[in-house]
Amino acid sequence: MSRISQVSLPQMQSSDFRFEINALRAFAVLAVMAYHFGVPGFSGGFTGVDVFFVISGFLMASQVLSASERDAFSFASFYSSRLRRIFPALFVVVVVCLVWGWFFDLPKDYINTNRHAVSALFFVSNIAFDGERGYFDAAAHTKSLLHTWSLAVEGQFYIFLPVFLILMQRFAKRYLFLITGIVLLVGCVWALYINHVTPGKGFYLLSCRIWEFFIGVMLATYHMRKLNAAARNLLSISGLVFLIGSFCLIDASIPWPGIWTLIPTLAAAMLIAAGNTDLTRKLLGFWPLQRVGDISYSLYLWHWPVWVFSNNMLSMSGRAPYWVDRLGMLLLSLLLASLSWRFVEQPIRKQRQWWTSKRLVFLASVGTLSVFSFGLANVAVNGMPFRLPIYVQRAAEATFINTPRDECFRRGDSTKDASEQFCVFGVASALSPELALWGDSHANQYLTAVSDAATRNNVAGIIATQSACSAKKIESNAIINSACEKFNQEVYQYISSHAAIKTVILGKWWAGIDNAPLLTLIRDLVSQGKKVVLIGALPSPGFDVPERWSKQQISAGQAIDSMVIPMSSQSPALAIREKMMSELLPLLQTGSVIYIDPFKHLCDHEKCRLVEDGSSNFRDESHLSHSSTMRFMPDFEDAIRKMEARQ
Repeated sequence: MSRISQVSLPQMQSSDFRFEINALRAFAVLAVMAYHFGVPGFSGGFTGVDVFFVISGFLMASQVLSASERDAFSFASFYSSRLRRIFPALFVVVVVCLVWGWFFDLPKDYINTNRHAVSALFFVSNIAFDGERGYFDAAAHTKSLLHTWSLAVEGQFYIFLPVFLILMQRFAKRYLFLITGIVLLVGCVWALYINHVTPGKGFYLLSCRIWEFFIGVMLATYHMRKLNAAARNLLSISGLVFLIGSFCLIDASIPWPGIWTLIPTLAAAMLIAAGNTDLTRKLLGFWPLQRVGDISYSLYLWHWPVWVFSNNMLSMSGRAPYWVDRLGMLLLSLLLASLSWRFVEQPIRKQRQWWTSKRLVFLASVGTLSVFSFGLANVAVNGMPFRLPIYVQRAAEATFINTPRDECFRRGDSTKDASEQFCVFGVASALSPELALWGDSHANQYLTAVSDAATRNNVAGIIATQSACSAKKIESNAIINSACEKFNQEVYQYISSHAAIKTVILGKWWAGIDNAPLLTLIRDLVSQGKKVVLIGALPSPGFDVPERWSKQQISAGQAIDSMVIPMSSQSPALAIREKMMSELLPLLQTGSVIYIDPFKHLCDHEKCRLVEDGSSNFRDESHLSHSSTMRFMPDFEDAIRKMEARQ
C-alpha cells in the first residue's frame, strides 16, 4: 500500500477541524502583530509568516491528495476555493488603502500605493517589493500593503502545488514522499546560497520560501507511525516551546530565510504532526485563542494598514506611538478583523447560492481591472496632485526627479535603459568628453546643474552613476564580488584609458560610509594627471522632508513656508567635512582638487534650511530637490572653468 493511501489518521485529515492548527494561526498572527507594533520581547515575531507557510503547505497538500485519492480533484474547484478564501477580504483592504492614500499620500507615494495595490491583487507584490528597499528597513513602515508579499508567495505556491502533486500521483506515486523531500532539501540549500551571496535577497521570493511550504507538504504525504498519548504530548509541548522561543529570541539581524528558519517551521510541523491531544487541547483550545485563529487571516490583513495609518497620523503631531497608542491599534485591528470575518469572509464562503464561483470570478476580475485602470490613470497624471491642497502640492513637486538622461542612471544591478556604455552630457558636438560624473544617486542628483555648467563651458562629459554605489578604485585583476564593484572597475578603466577625460566630478552618500576608499581614488586620479571636483556631505535631516512638511501642513490646515533644523544636529556631517578637508589639504592648496560645500547653500551658523520660501530643498530624507541642486550650477561652472584653465 502506498504512503498516500495510508493517510488515514485523524491528524492527517484536513476535513476534520484541527484546533491545534487554528491555535497555530493565532500564535503566528499575534507574533507578527507584536513584532510590527514594537512589543518588547518579540524580536522574532516576523517568523509567524513562516509558520503560516508550513500550515498552508500541509492543508493544501492534504486537500489535493484527499480529493485525488477519491478521484474527485478539480483544478477549477481548487483555484476557485483559494480565490474565495483569499481575494474578497484582500480586495476590501486594498480599496481602503487606496482611499486613505487619496487624502494623505503625496503624488509620488500614491503612484507607489497604486502599484502595490495592483501587485497585491495579481499576487505578485513580493516581486514588486523585492525591487524596493528591504522588509526590515525603516522606509517599509510607510507602505500600507507591504504585508501582502506573503499572500503573493502563497498565491504562487497554490499555482504550483496541485500541478506538482497530480503529476506525482500519476507518474511517481510510490516516490512522492522521497521527491517531496528532495524539493524541500534543494529549496533549503538554494535559500542558504542566495542569502550567502546576497543577504536578504531571497526574503520575498517563492524560490527561497518553497521549502517551508514543503515541510507541510511532507507531513501530508507521510503516514506517521501511531504515537501513544505521552509521545504526542511531548511532541506538542516541544513544538510549542520552540515556537515561542523563535518568536522571542530570533531577530532581524539574522539572514532570513536561512538555517535558523528551521526552528519556527519545524516547531509548527511538530504541533501539526502531534495532532489533537488531551494536554494540548487544554492549552491550545483556549476560547480567545481559537477565536483569534478564526479571524487570523483578516487580522493579518488589517493590522499592518492600521499600524501605517496610525503612525502617519501620529507623525503629524511630531511624536512616536506610546504604549496606549499601540494598545489602541491592537483593539482597532481586532475590531476590523472581526467585522471583515463576519461580513466579508463568512458570507462569501458560506452563501454559495449567490456567491457562485462564476460570479466570484467575474466580480474579482472586474475589481482587479478597475484598480488596474485607476492605477494607470494615476500614473498618467503624475499621482493626481489635484487631490491635495495647493500648499501641499508644493511638497509633492519636490519629490519628482527631473534630471536629464534618466535612462542612463544605472539600477542597483548595474542595468540601465540606455544602450550606450556611458551617456554624454553637456555639448553634444564636443570632439570627446572631458568630464566624468561618477558616483551613486547622490552624485546623479546634480546632473542637471553639472550638464548646464558643462554646456556654458562648451565641454561634454560622461554619466557614470549607479544606485547605492559609491565611486571606488577597482583594479583590473581584482576579484569582483558585486555589481557595484564591476561597475566601478568599468568606470575606473574607462577614465584611466581616456586621456581626454581631464576632470572627474565625484559625489556620494556620506553618512555611515568608510571614506578611505574615496581618498585613495582621489589621490590615484590626481597621480594620473586628472583634476577632481569633490561634492561634500549634505546636511542630514533624519526624515523624509516633503513627507514631514506635507503632514505638518495638513495638520495645521494651512501653508508652512519654512522648516529648519539646528546646525548643532549636523555634527556627524560637519566632522566628515573637516576630516576630508584635512586629508585633502595639500591637493586643495595645489588646485588639483576643488571642494564644493553644500552647507554654504543650505545652512548658516545656527540652522540648516530644509524648506524655505515655500519650496523644499530635499526630495526625500537625503537627496536634494531639483530646484535646490540648481543652486550649485555656478559652483560647477566655476570649478570646470578653473580646471580647464589649469590643463
